[in-house]
Amino acid sequence: MKSSRASNPRSERKRRLSTWIAGLLLSLTTGFPSTQASQAESLQPGRLELAIEAAQQQLIGAQLESGFFDYDFDFLRGKPTGKSNIVRQAGTAYALGEAYAHQRTAELREPLQKAVAALAGKSIPVERGELLSFNGKRSGIKGGATALALLAELYYYRNSGDGRFAQQREAWLQGLLGLRRPGAGFLRAPDSSEESHYYNGEVWLALAFYNTTFDTAWLERQLRDIDRAMMTAYGKEPHIGFFHWGAMAAELRFRDTGREELKAFAQSQAQNYLTSLRPKRSLNANTCYSLEGMIPALTLTGPEDALYQPLESRIEWEMRKIMTFQIQPGQTQLDLGDGILLTSPDLAAFAGAFIANRKTPLTRIDYTQHCLSAMIKYQEWQNTGS
Repeated sequence: MKSSRASNPRSERKRRLSTWIAGLLLSLTTGFPSTQASQAESLQPGRLELAIEAAQQQLIGAQLESGFFDYDFDFLRGKPTGKSNIVRQAGTAYALGEAYAHQRTAELREPLQKAVAALAGKSIPVERGELLSFNGKRSGIKGGATALALLAELYYYRNSGDGRFAQQREAWLQGLLGLRRPGAGFLRAPDSSEESHYYNGEVWLALAFYNTTFDTAWLERQLRDIDRAMMTAYGKEPHIGFFHWGAMAAELRFRDTGREELKAFAQSQAQNYLTSLRPKRSLNANTCYSLEGMIPALTLTGPEDALYQPLESRIEWEMRKIMTFQIQPGQTQLDLGDGILLTSPDLAAFAGAFIANRKTPLTRIDYTQHCLSAMIKYQEWQNTGS
């Protein structure tokens, strides 16, 4: 997506980041931290707080005048790929919403408001309400993008008290409900006959968060049916695309209703991740999404439970790993393994962003989105007296 600003987006990002880089106490590195000491320090509260702030500032600096975000940057090619994705744009707004709820600072409120307004501008009318479409046509509708936009708006409303998007919120709600298949999940789009594992989890979470916000009896009745459908389908056949969104939704629904089957389902999703979905640990992959599912499940699990120790151990291992995927202030090189170092002056403009994996010198908004969310969840878990 092209910027409508007269200035160069990367120059603008450098300017905006300069206000906090000078005072940031992160260690300056030329590659990924790999020593045992630096790994251990990475989860200290102060270090985690700085990493969260860096990720937030990077996303704020990446926001265009349109309200959307610079999508990606390939350090090997020295330029963006030229692609964009409405689901990931909406997901970035959602992550800023979670950050805003975490800190409630004015610095986060304005970018979140701009992002929600931008998403509203990409909504088109459907049979029930509205849904997001990047190209303005039914062929471009993405149910998951609409769910994430609704979550972003709900975070904005809950924490600012500003109801300017109320009409749009209800249009998105009705649009999503129009995708529901009785006794099953949600269609990818009104003209589709297929479901999406990702969208099923995202829509379930958005509807649950709406109902937590407004406590609507008629929606609660529908959610009871949706709860059963999701737990039945993904209890039988777990899927990696559904896992983290589904675990978040189930944890939220449990806290809202106290129904033990939702707690058990969230825990079972984490158990499935450990034993069948991703039993092997990967040093190279950016797995922030997995933490978004594992951490909510851990908050429902006591030290006396058999799941607690392996889940906590995996979370801490993944957290230490992904903290090394964040680009540091002053960083000029990426270690791609096998003795290969990539030197790029462009890295300085992306301090705070997260890369795709150790061997792919690419940053994209959804990598930072998921990692910001994961770090916030981990910090909140720490603060509850883990």
